[in-house]
Amino acid sequence: MRFQPTTLLTLAALSLSAAASESYVKDGVWYQTNADGKPAEVALFGANYSLPFAFGYRSVKAMGLSHEEMIRLDVAHLARLGVTAYRIHLWDRLISDRDGNLLENEHLKLFDFLLSELKRYNIKAVVTPIGWWGSGYPAPDPEESGFSVLYSKNQMNEKADAIKAQHRYLTQLMAHKNRDGVPYAKDPNILAFELFNEPKHADAGAVTAYVNDLIKVMRDAGVTKPLFYNSSEQGNWPEFAKALCQSNIDGVSFQWYPTGLLKYSSLQSNVLGSVAQYHNPFKDIAECASKARMIYEFDAADVKAPLLYPAMARSFRTAGFQWATQFAYDPAALAASNAEYNTHYLNLLYTPAKAISFLIAGEVFRSLPRGADTGAYPASNQFGGAALNIRLDPVTGLALLNNGSRFYHSHSTTDMPVQADQLRHIAGVGSSPLVQYQGSGAYFLDQQQAGLWQLEVYPDATELDDPHQNSSLKREAVRLSVSAREMTIQLADLGKNFVLQRADGSQLAVKNGLVTLTPGRYLLAKTAALFAQNKAQDRPFLLPEITAKPALLVHQPLRQWPIDQPLPVCAQLSAANVSSLKVSLFYRLAGEGQVQEQPMQVEDLGRYCAKLKLPAQSGLLQYQLVLQENSKALSFPGAVEALPSDWDFPQSPQHHFSTLLQQPGAAVPLFDAHVDQSVDQTTVLYPKDAQVTQQWLAGERQQGLVLRLRPAKTPDWQQPPLALLRTETHAVMGLTQRDLAGYTKVAIKMRAVKESLPVRFALLNKDGLAFGIDLEASSDWRYQLVPLSALQATPTLLTQAYPTFMPAQLTHQGQSLGDLSQLQGTQWQLLAPSDGNNALEIAEVSLMR
Repeated sequence: MRFQPTTLLTLAALSLSAAASESYVKDGVWYQTNADGKPAEVALFGANYSLPFAFGYRSVKAMGLSHEEMIRLDVAHLARLGVTAYRIHLWDRLISDRDGNLLENEHLKLFDFLLSELKRYNIKAVVTPIGWWGSGYPAPDPEESGFSVLYSKNQMNEKADAIKAQHRYLTQLMAHKNRDGVPYAKDPNILAFELFNEPKHADAGAVTAYVNDLIKVMRDAGVTKPLFYNSSEQGNWPEFAKALCQSNIDGVSFQWYPTGLLKYSSLQSNVLGSVAQYHNPFKDIAECASKARMIYEFDAADVKAPLLYPAMARSFRTAGFQWATQFAYDPAALAASNAEYNTHYLNLLYTPAKAISFLIAGEVFRSLPRGADTGAYPASNQFGGAALNIRLDPVTGLALLNNGSRFYHSHSTTDMPVQADQLRHIAGVGSSPLVQYQGSGAYFLDQQQAGLWQLEVYPDATELDDPHQNSSLKREAVRLSVSAREMTIQLADLGKNFVLQRADGSQLAVKNGLVTLTPGRYLLAKTAALFAQNKAQDRPFLLPEITAKPALLVHQPLRQWPIDQPLPVCAQLSAANVSSLKVSLFYRLAGEGQVQEQPMQVEDLGRYCAKLKLPAQSGLLQYQLVLQENSKALSFPGAVEALPSDWDFPQSPQHHFSTLLQQPGAAVPLFDAHVDQSVDQTTVLYPKDAQVTQQWLAGERQQGLVLRLRPAKTPDWQQPPLALLRTETHAVMGLTQRDLAGYTKVAIKMRAVKESLPVRFALLNKDGLAFGIDLEASSDWRYQLVPLSALQATPTLLTQAYPTFMPAQLTHQGQSLGDLSQLQGTQWQLLAPSDGNNALEIAEVSLMR
């Protein structure tokens, strides 16, 4: 291996760099000079976004859309969400040749356009010049011209030709001029450069010299702003971290994917415990104390619940990070399918609840002091004091910011604003005491001055399919619809009767705060005279073209339900005209001829719901959800143009939903191998550090299915208990809607394939915290009945996370399993070393009376 000569920058040069730059690092803290010339700590929060490159670029081109128009729309939406930070790794393979010469092509031109749009909204950038990755994902890589095609990641810092090409590329890139004619090296809107995206080193002894050589190239090219280097792919390697921090680098960049990546289905359970804190194993290395810290990429991958972004922002600030950028914001042009990065999903239009939680997270990141102590989980679900007043509710999926001037909520809430007379900004999905809204899209109310507010309403978003399945532009995961929806606004500053002004200038007198609206931007005024005082909005209100599609009802039936409790049935409506539609439930028991009808009532979030009183006997309930408009009917599933009561309605399984009706007190499954292996309803998670082979096999007497867990031979360095499995409760189980009073035991059907195995079984409570008991799995199939009162607090297994130095367990001081209807799943551990030959088989876990 060749060693590059170490290049040392003098202290004088470093001091000059800090003084001359609007962005600099001093004593491990990153500063930005304000307009008044005074330094302020950087605390910026935002996203990655990659439309000028790779799959996004190719897909938009294939759709015949304008890249610039799509970028303009997406950046306006990022600004609407309060984004102040942007980061991306460039696809050097697309903008360079084999020798490292910069190619002035369409990708670079579009990136310049993107940078100019970001500057328009004062969104600061960190640019990573070398990405290394191919540009195909999720498709195969196309033919690419760049130098990094020739080398592996390790070779990029080992081979002289690769390093020479990098130096040439960096020099020319820094000289490239943006649309204002300013070289990248001097662009004031670029606060820093991160030299290499996720580099891979084999020799810690060569790290310092390689990094210093890159730094010298950048400084020689005129860069005076901070330079960061990425640590994520090295794992828990203190020697690498020490060598990196011994270089002249200004800061170290980290990532966080606490729920892993690419599950290919959505996580169902509460994983807030996985983001309780950010673990940095290098924080006590003395050489790293002078380095600033940034999060270049983060996300709660495969999670639809709108809770984790504020919690992650909290943990970032506690750990001292000054920059955090989510990966990756979905271009609106592709977001209907979530095809670009299927394990991620964030877009104002298509994931409105997550978008509002992202807005809240930005406020958390910018407002919490660096190093703030917000307490231990789960008490830390409420944090920030009066300045923020954040509440995260895993039961309802509510992230709430309620600090007097701002009232932001990711789900419907009954919480009252703490100081209604001080409100200046409202953002939400669903309803609150301030706004009652039937739609499912996001909305924003911003005070322009006393008695004058701006309202923005975005389209309804209806989930049609799990957005975290495999990437495919042929799939529609979420559908937008433009509907006229009722909204009631109750703001003391406006009064009950106010005036609404549309974009075309026409006005409407509003009585009792009730108005019917379609997506758009409006002005609301206590008196019409105030409209003349409104200042023009710099940010345009932009929407993509939304094609009206046939009306659709989306519903997920429950697997089973007790006949002594009314069955909750809800569906979300996607339609261009909802005001004239009636939604009804038609039902009967299998084998019976008469079909009965019950109306469904409209609720918020575009939902229609009913509580169905069930017959006295158990059986299989079969039902349809029917849209009616005048004399026309459309029945779901299947969109049949007929009523289920018609004599010729098709009686095939694809044209009805079904739920098994059970006698009161029947077992309530928490895990059932026979159904939980379903691709679209999988409940199985792989814990961090587990070394287990999972197989779905025929069960006892070759009936049903079981899940076989075969742990690998335990290495000498690893000690029991050993992680085996974690499972989730799924919405189809209907657990959260059931009354489980009287259920006091859990029944576990399991066996060891050979000799008996000692295992620790646990249930996860509403906070995802484990309460367990040690059991013996015999070699015979057996139900073991465990009193819930016997379960004791035990460390919670966490899922695989990136970077790999994240912890594998969360210890806690929980006192109670709590409400059974909020159970999140089960977890399993092996209490003895494995020889690699034995296995545990699990068939069923159920609550029992």
